[in-house]
Amino acid sequence: MGRVLRTGIVIICALVLVLPAAARRADTPTLTAIVGTNDGFTITLNDASGKKVSRIAPGTYTVLVEDRSALHNFHLASNEDATVDFRTDLEFVGEKSFTVTFRDNTRYAYACEPHWQTMNGEFFVTNTPAPPAPPPPTPARKLSAVVKPGGAVVLSRASVPAGRYRLTVDDRGKRDNFHLRGKTVNKRTGLAFRGRVGWGVTLARGTYSYGSDRTGIKRKLRVR
Repeated sequence: MGRVLRTGIVIICALVLVLPAAARRADTPTLTAIVGTNDGFTITLNDASGKKVSRIAPGTYTVLVEDRSALHNFHLASNEDATVDFRTDLEFVGEKSFTVTFRDNTRYAYACEPHWQTMNGEFFVTNTPAPPAPPPPTPARKLSAVVKPGGAVVLSRASVPAGRYRLTVDDRGKRDNFHLRGKTVNKRTGLAFRGRVGWGVTLARGTYSYGSDRTGIKRKLRVR
């Protein structure tokens, strides 16, 4: 009975020692480096979601290197942190794990040493949150113009707000063209042109003129 108790105590003590170490390993995030897939000139360092790393928080990480080619290797280091500098051998093919501590406000780089000019990457370590992504550009509004066979030039709007526009011109003029000019814009069709054309234009506040080069640029578009 006493020997059974002693054995149980030994097992419990061993578990007490092992569990914290296992918990620490589970808490260490893993970054995966992949180099030389199918002997290709590719290299990357990805987070747990598979996204290429560009910015991470400081701390201790496990870097799992999947070196897939004897033509390449993986080398990670920093000019600002001499404590981080590890690599796989050029002839090595397989997986290796490295435990590394990245410090705050420090830039790290990685590369294949024989092909460092084309196979490389870098990331920045910081506790500062990444800035929000810029809002998507405002979709371009639509504006249309027609040059009629008799030469009349018609624009779909006489007044528009400032911004980006997709201007579509339907030029049916036998002797006339369409010409729009103003701040940073000077667009025209040729006098001999017949057909449809589209332009991207940015209109600023002010007054633009349009019409035909043959009869004069006399009509006005107000941009507010």
